[in-house]
Amino acid sequence: MKENFTTDNLENRHRFDAWRDAVCSRLIKAEARQTHSGEFSGSFGYSMLGHVDIANHISRTALVWQRTRECIRRHPNHDFYLGYICSGSGTLSQNDNHSHVSAGDVVIYDAATPFDFAMDNVAINIVHLPRPMIEKEAPAIARLAGKALDITRPGMLSLRQMLTETFSFNAERENAFLTEQFANTLLNMIAVSLNLQKSDDALRPDLFSRMVSFLRLNLHEHDLSVAQIANAHHVSPRTVSRVFAAHGTTPMNFVWQERLQASHKALAEGKARNITQVAMDHGFSDMSHFSLAFRKAFGYTPSSLIRQPQG
Repeated sequence: MKENFTTDNLENRHRFDAWRDAVCSRLIKAEARQTHSGEFSGSFGYSMLGHVDIANHISRTALVWQRTRECIRRHPNHDFYLGYICSGSGTLSQNDNHSHVSAGDVVIYDAATPFDFAMDNVAINIVHLPRPMIEKEAPAIARLAGKALDITRPGMLSLRQMLTETFSFNAERENAFLTEQFANTLLNMIAVSLNLQKSDDALRPDLFSRMVSFLRLNLHEHDLSVAQIANAHHVSPRTVSRVFAAHGTTPMNFVWQERLQASHKALAEGKARNITQVAMDHGFSDMSHFSLAFRKAFGYTPSSLIRQPQG
């Protein structure tokens, strides 16, 4: 259900405070003040697109929003917000990032850290991005807080078009299932666009290292899976696959190769009593598959290696 608020029918002395309270009640609790005296006019709209909160606000004056440390303490909120500037101009400052924005720009801001967002006659469309959900799909999003996204990067043209369509989408007239599909597509488009801003940041090189360490410690787990890797690192299975793809492999192919290398090392160093023990200790449950894979990888069978004189 859509909610709409306008200051048109209020006395001017009540307009700004009423508009600010309407915005804060549905978005982020923040301090706001007009930077120029005079008559204020504004509107605010809020609705649900499936399970996604979307809003838009228009202010026909110059003002500044401030999310201070005291405000964060009194009104905790750990989520992200995407803003699409439809008209006007402004400056967003957060986490040592300072961005001058105008119509057509897309920004990310984080309710968990202080920010200043100065606006001059701005109309902005906003998508609420719950932190646990978006960080699974776009792990580097926090680094983008306070930045205007690079509109020349892949995905941004499609994202801006979809954001425009999002705010003209009438969920009350559409099938609920299709509305959810549309909402999920919007979130996926946002995540992809964020990841493509800087592929190095989005894939987080340290994440690959941590996943490799995790896998090497858990090679003995027979049921090791992409989902298990994802859960251990608080990311989505798709993110796991993207990280390994950037290194020219898949998660499970990497696991397979690591198991074979570790098995070879154990046999060569005489650390196992028999082949079955080695295979089981490194996550293999089918002995015939283990022997075939070992021979294919190294050119000889595991039994020929274990029979070699030690020392």
